[in-house]
Amino acid sequence: MSLFGRAVRGAEAGAVAALGVAASFFVLDLIRFEPLATASALSGAALGPGGLQLDLTSVSGLIAGLSTAYRIAIFTGVHFLVFGLVGIVTAVVFDGGSRGGFKPIVVAAVLCTVAFSATVAGSGSVVALESLGPLAVVAVNAFAGVLLIGWLRLGDMPEPEVQPQADGRRGEEQAAGS
Repeated sequence: MSLFGRAVRGAEAGAVAALGVAASFFVLDLIRFEPLATASALSGAALGPGGLQLDLTSVSGLIAGLSTAYRIAIFTGVHFLVFGLVGIVTAVVFDGGSRGGFKPIVVAAVLCTVAFSATVAGSGSVVALESLGPLAVVAVNAFAGVLLIGWLRLGDMPEPEVQPQADGRRGEEQAAGS
């Protein structure tokens, strides 16, 4: 696979890892019986101490709501962009033959933890990281590293070959022709 192809595949893997991080924190919040606690902590970091408060009864409230939606969209975009960059770096550093074993997963997990921390710290508050807890951050980003390497290894798998039938046609042609 070319360098560009590996970079594209890495960006895909980074997006899968970013989605895995978001979904994992959502599930952890449900297990702790604190639905959307992580989202509240991160929105508080990104949107100030008030978090998400919508007042659509006035023009100023509508503008504030649109501004809040814009900041959430930017924060989410930065999250996926940073994880996409982690995926690209991982895909380029570990080519198809060197993705086996434990080392690529550890490197990807460390890079995912750095990416997540940078995204949250870039939002202006390290307090959000403290409220999540270091164990949860590391565990979820280790899972993201597994997802990232798994997605890259899935892309390295060869396509299954269709065996020709006795009459010379391939399996799907025979099924369509019958």
